[in-house]
Amino acid sequence: MIKRSIYTFKEMIRYRKQITNVKHGSCIDSVVQLTTTYLHDKGIKYLALDFDGVLASHGKSEPLPEVLAWLDNFSKDFGQDNIFILSNKPTQERLDFFAAKYPKIRFIAGVAKKPYPDGMLKIIDIVKCDANELALVDDRLLTGCLACIIADCHPMLITKPYVDKINYDLKERFFSFLRFLEQMLFFK
Repeated sequence: MIKRSIYTFKEMIRYRKQITNVKHGSCIDSVVQLTTTYLHDKGIKYLALDFDGVLASHGKSEPLPEVLAWLDNFSKDFGQDNIFILSNKPTQERLDFFAAKYPKIRFIAGVAKKPYPDGMLKIIDIVKCDANELALVDDRLLTGCLACIIADCHPMLITKPYVDKINYDLKERFFSFLRFLEQMLFFK
């Protein structure tokens, strides 16, 4: 944890301008706003999705119903083979859910957690694409977006991540605070 925090801080300083630039044209409120047309216009052929905050609130094992409806339509047009899940928490329940409902969407596991770019680099290696043909949708600037920037991929930030407001526990509050702090630092 300490090693990753030091790495994050060093890379945050190194890539501060690129992190700030995420604000311009790479932010969407929710993943359900993402269209295949938008990605194709940007030359994006492959998409990685974070789970917590992007597909569901923290700790949930399945995406929200509105996300499932979006993913059903989106994956038909974009192709399940071109979609990956890159989560710092690839739980077995999540793996089982996707294996049953979306068998061609692949989880990237066994790599260093974001912001290390290992997950993005693994996807590039699997599909043999150029880095600029891969995007990641994430709810954090200093994890997924930073990993994208380091790997020279296209970061997309969710500005209104899914949060469980009914069970707003300490974890949810902590991640909400981190998101707020990151955006205050870079998007003033």
